[in-house]
Amino acid sequence: MQAQQPPADPELASLLLAYKTRVTEDVQTPLSKAQMELDQNYAQALDRAQQDATLKGKLEEAEALRAEKSAVAANTGGDLPALPPKLREMAALRKKYQDAVQALRTSMQRKLEPLQKELVRQLEALAVKMVRAGKTDAALEARQLAKDYAEQPGVLDGEWQDQTKKVTPKPKNFPIVLKKGDSISTVMSFKPPVEIEVVAKIEKLDLRLGYAADQLIFNWERRPDELRIDGGPADRIYTPMMGEFPQKKFAVIRWSVTKDRQTISVDGKQRFEHQGDYAGIDRPVSILAYGSEVTVQSIKTRTPVSSATR
Repeated sequence: MQAQQPPADPELASLLLAYKTRVTEDVQTPLSKAQMELDQNYAQALDRAQQDATLKGKLEEAEALRAEKSAVAANTGGDLPALPPKLREMAALRKKYQDAVQALRTSMQRKLEPLQKELVRQLEALAVKMVRAGKTDAALEARQLAKDYAEQPGVLDGEWQDQTKKVTPKPKNFPIVLKKGDSISTVMSFKPPVEIEVVAKIEKLDLRLGYAADQLIFNWERRPDELRIDGGPADRIYTPMMGEFPQKKFAVIRWSVTKDRQTISVDGKQRFEHQGDYAGIDRPVSILAYGSEVTVQSIKTRTPVSSATR
């Protein structure tokens, strides 16, 4: 239920605020604290293993352990670097950590579900009350919110939400094939902090995305290796050697935007970073096939796990 404008009706707004406060207190804050403890324990185990590997002269393993510690400290929400082959002990250590994280998130998801069901019940009851009071517009909004919450399971911070089928114009087939000049936008708009993941394939030139900029351009037709950003806090920042996008094969674009920073990566390699005022952004994600056909396999978004409480 991200990026939803507060209802104008004070009673409806109060109900939603109470729900969000309860979710924060009963679910998100305990989740963040428990996640922080898991991260600290894992980092300590990695540190011990790194020391042991270094003493034994296993430099590749020691470097992999160091990278793992950095990834956990960077608060990536569970995205960890690919492990070098044959590091079985490290793979077992990571699996133990990831299993503990998954068990924690599953338990918190179970706490969230009854809170959401109770909200749906309260919204439906409030809609009936509003109809009787002649507040038809507010009643309609309450019913729509009840429908939305009933149909969309509660999502914890850090969980990806698939937006691929929630775009306009509505795609006829999947993956989504955009002919030259075609574009799509997510139905929902998003406020920072948000992470956007687009998995796409471009035939040749000029893939353009919009969110924290009016357009982020890969494979620009005039200088394909130049990453171009037009609009937004990083307007007219053009970065040589960072704009090339693989042709004729799927690649993963990650666009992470907080209130004071944006970072962009392709296939796990950072292409751009900028500090600025991004707090006022409230926009959908858009994709434009400007120069050649683009195939969009998926569009996902998530609210990153808050670093303030981890």
